[in-house]
Amino acid sequence: MNRGFSPEWLDKLKSNNDIVTVINKYITLTKRGKTWWASCPFHYEKTGSFAVNEVEQYYHCFGCGASGDVIKFVEKFESLDFYDACKKLADYAGMELPVFEADENLVKAKQKREKIYQVLVDAARFYYSNLKKPEAKQALDYIASRKLDTATIKEFGIGCSTDWNSIVTHLKSLGYSEEQMLDAGVVERNEYGKLYDCFGTRLIFPIFNLYGNVVGFSARVLGKSDFAKYKNTAQTLVFDKSRCIYGIMQLKKLKNTEKIEEVVIVEGQMDVISLHKSGIRNAVACMGTALTINHAKDLKRFADKVILCFDGDNAGKKATLRSIDILVSVGFNVYIVTIPNGNDPDEYVNQYGKDAWDNLMSNALYWVEFLIKDLAAQYNLDKMDEKNKFIKDALGVVKSLSTQSEQEIYLKMIQSMTNVTINVLKSDLGGLNDNNKEVKTEIKIDKPINAKENAYVKAVKFVISALLYKKDYATLDDRVRDNLLNPDYAKIYDYIKVEYGAGRTPIVSKLFDMFDVEGSNDIDDIVNYIFQAGEDNAVYFEDCVKIIIKSGLALERERLMSLLATTKDDTERRELLAKIGQIVQKEKSNK
Repeated sequence: MNRGFSPEWLDKLKSNNDIVTVINKYITLTKRGKTWWASCPFHYEKTGSFAVNEVEQYYHCFGCGASGDVIKFVEKFESLDFYDACKKLADYAGMELPVFEADENLVKAKQKREKIYQVLVDAARFYYSNLKKPEAKQALDYIASRKLDTATIKEFGIGCSTDWNSIVTHLKSLGYSEEQMLDAGVVERNEYGKLYDCFGTRLIFPIFNLYGNVVGFSARVLGKSDFAKYKNTAQTLVFDKSRCIYGIMQLKKLKNTEKIEEVVIVEGQMDVISLHKSGIRNAVACMGTALTINHAKDLKRFADKVILCFDGDNAGKKATLRSIDILVSVGFNVYIVTIPNGNDPDEYVNQYGKDAWDNLMSNALYWVEFLIKDLAAQYNLDKMDEKNKFIKDALGVVKSLSTQSEQEIYLKMIQSMTNVTINVLKSDLGGLNDNNKEVKTEIKIDKPINAKENAYVKAVKFVISALLYKKDYATLDDRVRDNLLNPDYAKIYDYIKVEYGAGRTPIVSKLFDMFDVEGSNDIDDIVNYIFQAGEDNAVYFEDCVKIIIKSGLALERERLMSLLATTKDDTERRELLAKIGQIVQKEKSNK
C-alpha cells in the first residue's frame, strides 16, 4: 500500500516509538511472561484480553479482534486518520514529518476532503452566528419552546439560516469557489444556474463525526411549510447518512472522562439534545435512517450494552425490530424500552425529568424477552390455533440463541404463557428447521458460520506464519512461492525472502504497513497465528510444503486441460500437452 510516507521513514517512525511505551501513555499495561496485557481500550471487558507483543511490535485483542501496530493504535484510540496518527507519533519521537506523497489520486481526494471540512465548519460558524441577528426570531422562539439553554446550543453548534442567499455570499467572501460549496453540500443550483442555500430559513443542526469534524447538516423547517420537516445534507465525499451517528462526538467526550455502561439509541437529534441537556449524555441517533452494520460497529467501541429507545408509535416499533438483529450480530447485549403513551424521548424527559428516564432505562427488556412479549401481544392465546402460531414464532426467536442455558430460560417463559410443558417445547424446538426462524416481527438473527478451511489454505497459513515468526524448522522454498495462488500470500512471502536475503529478520508489524490486517481475515490469521505446543511442527511444516506444491500444480494442470479442450490449433495443442506432461512429472516427483 502507498501510505504517503516512504517505507524507510515509517520503519524509523515505529522504531522510535516502542509500542509498549506508547500504549502505556494511554492505558496501563502489565507484563506476564513475554507479553504485556491490559483491558482492551476498544471494547468493555472485565478480564483483560488485550495483548501487546513487544518483540514483534504489534497488539491484538482476543476479545474483540482488534489488531495493529503502534500507528494503528494511535489511529483508533485518538480517532485520527493515518496521516495525523503519524504526525502525533513523529511529535512524540521528535522527528520531522516528511512531505505526504501518497498516490496522486489519494492526495487529491485528501485535499478535497480537507477543503470540504473547511467549508462546512465555516458554514456552521455562520449559521451559529445568525442566532444573534433580528431575523433569527422564529428560530429563537422554537429553541425557547424546546427549553434549550445557551450551553446546550453551543455544545451542539445549533444555528439557523435566515434566508436563501447570505451563506453563498459569506462563503464566497472567504475565498471558496462555487464548486467547493457544491462539493460540501451546503448549496445547490436553481433552474437558472444560480446558487442558493440548501437549508434556507431552517433551524440548523451540524453533524459531527468521531474526529470532531462537521460532515454535514440536518435542518428543521420553522413554522408551517409544504417542505419536509427535516432535510439532511445530500451524499458527499464526507457525508454518508448510513454511516453518520448524531451525538457520537459527545459520546466520545464522555468516554474520555468515564466508563460508559450503555449506549442509548433514539430516533432524532432533538431527542439526543434534550436528553443531553437533562444530564443524559450517552444517547445517540442515526440521522433519520435505519440503523446499519456500520452504525453498530462504530458504537461497539464505546460499550457492550445498547438500549433501543425509539418512539412508541408503530414506526418506532418497526425501527426497533429492524435494528435488533444487526446489533446482536456485532456482539451487543441489546435491550429495548418503549416510551409510555406514545411519547418520544424528548417529550418524556422534558415532562418527567431525569429520574423518571433513569427508571425507564433500568426496566429495559432484554431483546429476547421483548420479542416474545411482542409476539404474545399479537395473538389471542386463549384460542388454540393462535396459541400454536405464537409458540412456533416464539420458538423461532429462541432457536437463534447460541447456548442451551439461554434457550432454557426463555422456554420457561413460553411455558408460563402457554402452559405447554418444557419437554414438548424442547421437542418442537429441536424439530424447528431454519426456515421457521423468521418470526412475525420480521426479525431473523443470522449467526455467522465459520466455513472449514481446506487443507491448502491451512498449509499456506502455517508455512507463511512459521517463516514470519522465524521458527527454526521453517525454510524458504521457491516451489512454495510458485504455488501461492493468493497475491497477498505471495506478497508476504516475497517480503520474508527479501529480509532473509538482506541478512535481516522479518517483523510481524511490517504487515500492518502492507495490508489492512483487520479488514482481511486471512492476513489477520497469519499475524495472530497460534502455534500448537507439543506437536511435531517440523514434520508438519514439510507436509504443508508438499500440500501447497501439490495443490498449485493440480490447479495449473486443470487450467491447461480446460484450454486444451477449447483450442483447435494443432501447434497450441502440442504445446499444452507438453506443459501438462511436465506438470504430471512434477506431481509424481512431489509425492
